[in-house]
Amino acid sequence: MRRYTLNISDREFIVDVQEIDADNFEVVVGGETYQVNLASEENLAEATITPGFAPSAASAAAASRKSAVSRPAPVAAQATPTSTPAARKPAGGGKGTQTAPMPGVILEINVKPGDTVTRGQQVAILDAMKMHNVIGAAQAGTVAEVFVDAGQAVDHGTPILKFKE
Repeated sequence: MRRYTLNISDREFIVDVQEIDADNFEVVVGGETYQVNLASEENLAEATITPGFAPSAASAAAASRKSAVSRPAPVAAQATPTSTPAARKPAGGGKGTQTAPMPGVILEINVKPGDTVTRGQQVAILDAMKMHNVIGAAQAGTVAEVFVDAGQAVDHGTPILKFKE
């Protein structure tokens, strides 16, 4: 279950979201419980939401190389030349791209280009703060490209894979 505290026009709302299965959720807002079915989902290129994100010392250096999440206007990324594979930024992005939900290290990639997946199916495992997080497919479809390798460090929003359109 995830709990979100939202401040809207000086009012605080607490929203609890429990995933029942890949497309069904139980959402509690203001004491009212709703059964919610996810009709569609789209990654927006400029949208970055990271509730409760507090960068660790290791990711603080990486965060200084990219745009800050809390700034209202985009900030140009600073190029930091490096030859280590763990620090490389994968190419990709855009519509049909699934990104890393948090900073960490990719432990496993469970798909390859051409694989057909269902929404919620395990596509990778991400180690973040010594916890192994299963990354499920954001949508059903065919994998067009995989942008990361096992052992690679990623930041929040780093493209992991792209689905065929």
